[in-house]
Amino acid sequence: MDETRYTIQDLCDRTGLPRRTIHFYTGQGLLPSPQGAGPGAFYTPEHLTRLRLIPLLRSQGLRLDEIRQKFQPLNAEQAAALLTALEENQSLPPEPLRGETYLHYELPGGIQLVIPASLNAARRPQVLEMLSAARQIFDSPQPTSANTPPTSPTGA
Repeated sequence: MDETRYTIQDLCDRTGLPRRTIHFYTGQGLLPSPQGAGPGAFYTPEHLTRLRLIPLLRSQGLRLDEIRQKFQPLNAEQAAALLTALEENQSLPPEPLRGETYLHYELPGGIQLVIPASLNAARRPQVLEMLSAARQIFDSPQPTSANTPPTSPTGA
């Protein structure tokens, strides 16, 4: 178990956040309270992880109340895994429902369509039609806009 301890100033230095923001996040339930009280209070690596997660999740369009809901079921290891995923991909990983199996369809450009395997059989032909149309769209040359002049290979 990691027994690293941080003061509030350590957190400020590592995150660039002011003390009052850290206190605000604690008051909003985004961070657990520090261990101890007063000048001897200390913070754990989980505090630092969550403080690093908040701006990444905000950049994904999440509000603070949504971030609080996302944090509630996470333990320290899960929060660290989410931070790693966001730092590597800069996007939220999909959140599958427990016990649900998903089918993943790859599209050009790194786009992925994910559907539940339990999807109504009557909808599957529509999904296949949508995949076919999407592939055609991505495989066709992109037209240039009348308002945007085409760029020349020399950059002139």
